[in-house]
Amino acid sequence: MPAPDTYDAVIVGGGHNGLVAAAYLARAGQSVLVLERLGTTGGAAVSTRPFDGIDARLSRYSYLVSLLPQKIVRDLGLDFAVRKRTVSSYTPTVRGGRATGLLVGGDTTRESFAALTGGEREYAAWQRFYGMTQQVAERVFPTLTEPLPSRDALRDRIGDPDAWRMLFEEPIGVAVEENFADDLVRGVVLTDALIGTFADAHDPSLLQNRCFLYHVIGGGTGDWDVPVGGMGALTDALAQAARAAGAEIRVRHEATRVETDGTRAEVTVRSPDGEHRVAARRVLVNASPQALAALLGDEPPAPAEGAQLKVNMLLRRLPRLRDRSVDPRQAFAGTFHIAEGYGQLADAYRDAASGRLPTAPPSEIYCHSLTDPSILGPDLAARGYQTLT
Repeated sequence: MPAPDTYDAVIVGGGHNGLVAAAYLARAGQSVLVLERLGTTGGAAVSTRPFDGIDARLSRYSYLVSLLPQKIVRDLGLDFAVRKRTVSSYTPTVRGGRATGLLVGGDTTRESFAALTGGEREYAAWQRFYGMTQQVAERVFPTLTEPLPSRDALRDRIGDPDAWRMLFEEPIGVAVEENFADDLVRGVVLTDALIGTFADAHDPSLLQNRCFLYHVIGGGTGDWDVPVGGMGALTDALAQAARAAGAEIRVRHEATRVETDGTRAEVTVRSPDGEHRVAARRVLVNASPQALAALLGDEPPAPAEGAQLKVNMLLRRLPRLRDRSVDPRQAFAGTFHIAEGYGQLADAYRDAASGRLPTAPPSEIYCHSLTDPSILGPDLAARGYQTLT
């Protein structure tokens, strides 16, 4: 049997993290091989045309950009851009038998708070709370591309004992209830702690706090931006940067086994040409903990609880709103919340924790073609079509 090909680094999985690693290692003069099981790179950050014969490119899974440091964009010379959303979110509700809602973003935010809550208190609390999270973001986000700080070092870096307590030591539900009184406003804050996380506001594990921090620290501002051309434009740029630096990328090549003696590793690879091995000084795995365990022949950890369902649509027009004071082009430009009041989120968690489908599943809708029309072909855009997810 011939000796396997040898590389400085073999990267299992061609998602965005694997491609970033490949580009940096190749630029440092390392020989790099990326193994991707699917027919294209990008992992969960890809764009597709899901409707046959229709020129609409939708981000299939991941859909907004916030945790991508500009340092990586500059270092790798990525040809990639994002656009700011004009609206952060809209949350409809009914008060006193009247359809209304909360619109966050733009010049009407204060007015929307006042119309919903009947005063200035909640808006002032919102300004204080998110002023605090932005200061935390400015201090924490740069650490994502630095050696991991100790707990004490990060606390000193933040320099705000109240912020540290609310975000790092106590369940986020305590802070939400301390700062806000309105159920709908509380729910809008809490959604950032629960997206993709099976927990409630007061979970002692603080899993929801971790999720909240990821949502509010991005870019040092907490902004979530729309990728121009869809999410696949980012991972295509990353793959191009990796290849330009000398990395070798093989799609439809599935790593099935990793064996190591502590100084050298061998990776068994299944491809259309059969099974073969490659050797490496180091192996990086851009996959789930369960996939890593399977590669090493270890007992897999229990999978995380919870589930999400995503539906991509193409519409001839945006839905009309019961709240006629809000233009649908505003409401759907950001994140449109459904059944995400504070009490509704708690009820949904209790249902799911008891093994039942929630009576009112928390849901979110967004329309990226309002911010980035380039994902639609010229004919669709001219006829007023919009994407909705």
